[in-house]
Amino acid sequence: MLPFPALFRPAPPTGFCGPLRAARALFQRFHCFPAGPVLRMRCPRRIPRVLVALGRLRGLIYSSDRGTPGCHRSYIHFMRHPPLLVSNPQGTQLYVIGGRYRVTRRGIEE
Repeated sequence: MLPFPALFRPAPPTGFCGPLRAARALFQRFHCFPAGPVLRMRCPRRIPRVLVALGRLRGLIYSSDRGTPGCHRSYIHFMRHPPLLVSNPQGTQLYVIGGRYRVTRRGIEE
């Protein structure tokens, strides 16, 4: 069981058919195993009109149990076409703008 923050709650099973199906399919392609329970999280759905440019995102390091459920490994990606890393004016939320990456069964690709 992953340690999710308290603001994650089980999502109701109705109303998300198309996007939920696409999300589950992408999860399975990326992780190589089926998605677990659906979780709902509170988050702003719009990027603020005013952003603070922090720089180019030259690389990305993340941990995932891709390929083996429960067995997390670290992955490092260097961006050939670095997207812009920005934050909201309060400095409490980061956003990645642009770039030429996509999520596939082979991982995050450019």
